[in-house]
Amino acid sequence: MKPLAMFVPFTLIVLLAACSSSQQQTDITLPALVYQEPLPPFPKPFTTPLLRIALQIHVRKDGSVDDVRLLNSSGSYEWDSAAATVIHQWKYSPARYENTPINIWLNQTAIVKFSEPRYLSLAEILCSTAGEADTVCALLEQGEEFASLALMYSIAASRSAHGILGSVNIQVYPEHIKKLLAGLDVDQWTAPVRFGERYAIFKRLKE
Repeated sequence: MKPLAMFVPFTLIVLLAACSSSQQQTDITLPALVYQEPLPPFPKPFTTPLLRIALQIHVRKDGSVDDVRLLNSSGSYEWDSAAATVIHQWKYSPARYENTPINIWLNQTAIVKFSEPRYLSLAEILCSTAGEADTVCALLEQGEEFASLALMYSIAASRSAHGILGSVNIQVYPEHIKKLLAGLDVDQWTAPVRFGERYAIFKRLKE
């Protein structure tokens, strides 16, 4: 049975504390999905090309998920329960109101479709700002070693391993990052890419 991947085509937002005017609502920065654990295999034959699931997801100030509600069933209670458990592991960039992180409820309509896992050996450098990421890219173009720059600039947990992530199922990344990774040849790296509130540079390593 093939695993499933979830893609969220649009998002509606409900604040825990309602805004008093439409002008205030324009000051809200919506959270972005930055890590997506693949959903479990579907337990029975899948007879339609797409499955639409309405979700309510509560995202904390730090971007973690602490509540998930499926508003319509997939047709399998077991899968619905397993999917909700997996979505609790997803990670978002924090929602912000007037540049202050806030807790938020998201109403999302998700499209679930079959997707084979694809594993690549990767390294990363995660930077706080676009300017830092541009500096790293310029140094890479000048011949600096990726591993050395990871130790100097990266703020990711992988920094202590010289940026090495090992074999990674790229289905866990948002669609825009997944496409970049899928197009990399061995020893190639990406341009800086927005990754939540940070900027990442990924390099494909030899398997």
